Amino acid sequence: MRLHGILRRSTWLCLSLVPTLAGCSADEEEKSPAPVEAPRFITDDQGRVLILRGINTNNRAKSAPLRSPGLTDEDLDRIGKTWGFNVARYIILWDTLEPQPGQIDAEYLERIATDVDRLGRVGVRVVLDMHQDVYAMKFCCDGAPEWAIRDDGQPFELQDQWALNYYQPAVKRAFDNFWDATGPHADLQQHYAAVWQAIARRFAEHDNIVGYDVMNEPFPGSDFDVGEALFRRSPEDGGTTKVFDETKLGPFYQRMIDAIRKVDTRHWIFVEPRYGAPGNGSPSYLPVLRDPRQGEPRIVFAPHLYSVSAEATNNFNAKDPTVELWETERHKELERQQMPVWLGEWWAYRWEDPNAPAFVERLLAMADRMQIGWAYWSYDPGGPGGAALHASDGSSNPAVATVVRPYPRAIAGEPLAFSFDPTSRVFELSFRQRKGVTGTTEIFVPAHTYPAGFDVSLPSDPGGSTTFDPETGLIQVTADAAVQEHRVRLTPKP
Repeated sequence: MRLHGILRRSTWLCLSLVPTLAGCSADEEEKSPAPVEAPRFITDDQGRVLILRGINTNNRAKSAPLRSPGLTDEDLDRIGKTWGFNVARYIILWDTLEPQPGQIDAEYLERIATDVDRLGRVGVRVVLDMHQDVYAMKFCCDGAPEWAIRDDGQPFELQDQWALNYYQPAVKRAFDNFWDATGPHADLQQHYAAVWQAIARRFAEHDNIVGYDVMNEPFPGSDFDVGEALFRRSPEDGGTTKVFDETKLGPFYQRMIDAIRKVDTRHWIFVEPRYGAPGNGSPSYLPVLRDPRQGEPRIVFAPHLYSVSAEATNNFNAKDPTVELWETERHKELERQQMPVWLGEWWAYRWEDPNAPAFVERLLAMADRMQIGWAYWSYDPGGPGGAALHASDGSSNPAVATVVRPYPRAIAGEPLAFSFDPTSRVFELSFRQRKGVTGTTEIFVPAHTYPAGFDVSLPSDPGGSTTFDPETGLIQVTADAAVQEHRVRLTPKP
């Protein structure tokens, strides 16, 4: 989200067959099946629960000529081996995918596929993130191709702070026209859905793809409420943002889900709340979304978390309530949405701030408590904003010791709880047997956490066993099939 600039200033590949795209008509939308019980967690083909923790790759892809993150083999080893991350939220751009209406850049898809394969070789799965910031490169940042900019000639003046460009009349009008799915610019969402179909068709059988993040931080256009976003002002009826979520963003997501499911019924579809307030700990008002695939739905709620106060002031307040409010609101939404949650972006902004480590510890403890995955923003040596986990010379940001910590990558059962105490360095995981699940439970242990080594115990599994590979940092846990509930405990050696 990164609204700091605002606060400082204010206190559907159809190719040429787009009209015939299946799944776009209102009548077909009404045929979506009734909701069924949804999974609480993302799972793999063995039925194991995946706790997806990793990094966004890469901010620099937004402006690179080939829209490529430029990952070297050294980068890949650092991400997947040294840090033990098992997911990358990989930036892709509409402007390069569909440079002209109905023309899909097949070479770009293959470049993406190459990186997906390379990441897979170091154990990193991929969420493809259709990224946008301020709608398009023309307006400072990234996203839509120029032909998809419909700003009706409204004025635009480039602002010093990138986020302030969202307030420019041309940007708001471009978003308003995109969200108007029944008006004269209805073709925009039809093209967007067609592009997603092209992507999903290319990767439908790819084992290293987790799923598709439909749109990064969708901006409400004229419905954006700056007061709510900055100051958590939330009218009882939700105001214009509630109307936007219910009548524009929700239906948009349903169209994209229905379109993707025409070509890919396997992978997970990630949906984000609107840009602004939800990332700062305020509610989202997205309506219940339906997955037309047979069996359990595979839709993930993927909000971001950024403290506006911290970014606006360049300081973390020890009493900043963003993490706690964010957790509260996500629990409320899950009562309605019934889907897994995945934190798609967060960062350790200004690690040198004395209150930053405690804020990050609270965020990480919350993620453990909620048993959710996350993707750190972002993998860019030396940037952005000094928050990168490593510098241009390859040295580590001190934040690595906190951010890279023991976690269960895959759980062969139903998770009950897991936690890591940074003071005692004790890691604990409890989970329950679940029918049909195969494989072992995997726990990643970074080398820096236990420099003198560690002990691993299975207090409730007399017939269980563990193995540890120091090269990969992975503990493999084989649970006792005669036991229903299992516990794993890691403690540092003296």
